[in-house]
Amino acid sequence: MIYKLDKRDYYKIKRLLQTPDQKNDLTLNSIINGMNRGTIYVDNPQEPNTALIDVTGISSIFIGNATNQQFIDSLRDFLDNELKMDTYESCGGTWFIAVIKDEIWEQVLENVIDDKEYEPDYELYYQFNPEAFVSLKEQYKPLPDNYLIKKIDTEVIKNDPDGILSEVVEEVWYSIEDFNTHGLGYCIIRDNKIVSACFSCCVHENKHEISVETYDEKHMNKGLATLVCSAYLDDCIKNGLIPQWSTMETNLESKRLAKKLGFEFESKLKTLEFEWK
Repeated sequence: MIYKLDKRDYYKIKRLLQTPDQKNDLTLNSIINGMNRGTIYVDNPQEPNTALIDVTGISSIFIGNATNQQFIDSLRDFLDNELKMDTYESCGGTWFIAVIKDEIWEQVLENVIDDKEYEPDYELYYQFNPEAFVSLKEQYKPLPDNYLIKKIDTEVIKNDPDGILSEVVEEVWYSIEDFNTHGLGYCIIRDNKIVSACFSCCVHENKHEISVETYDEKHMNKGLATLVCSAYLDDCIKNGLIPQWSTMETNLESKRLAKKLGFEFESKLKTLEFEWK
């Protein structure tokens, strides 16, 4: 059996973080500590030996004993039923993406999903170089006329006529209040509508994972994502925050933007992904 762990018991899987990479992982710590949304599934709610951390329906991370047969035997049915439904209900997601932390888990998961048409990819992780960012800023296009950059706060979210900001923020934060207290974000507005935003989607201590998106195709290719991220990064530098960037290897646009903002490739992890039918 695989059980959904009560949020009050998330701390129980901290002992499963064995390697330095796991112990320092921004995403894992933000969910375990209750900062950002995520669901944890375990083999034993009282004393977990193996765990699956679902990152708000975006990706899945496996930690702990990869030879736990009780967990592995239940995993295929769990993925096809409970996780599939939870992922759709949490964010409308229809994809399973596992971020592979080691070769043992890779082999286990390949066996579990061998009945699927899955694809391998890599998640890339970048380190911010503030000196490079400051130098690159000189090349950015100016903000087009009739566009306005604002810091995201309660008032900006409340006055968003389409509710875009509240939707994307509450997908990864438990409340707007939590985001305002612990997160950071900037948006670009045109005709009172949010057209682009950059905000903290994951926070642990002074590390902030970046989420950025432009919400309307007619506003794309105007340098808006670069400029809204630039405002965000300026704030990070000012307040001693460490911004972090990750993206899939196949996401060429995100990789180009990371480089344009002074992020430098650091490492990568293999992923396995398939679409639920």
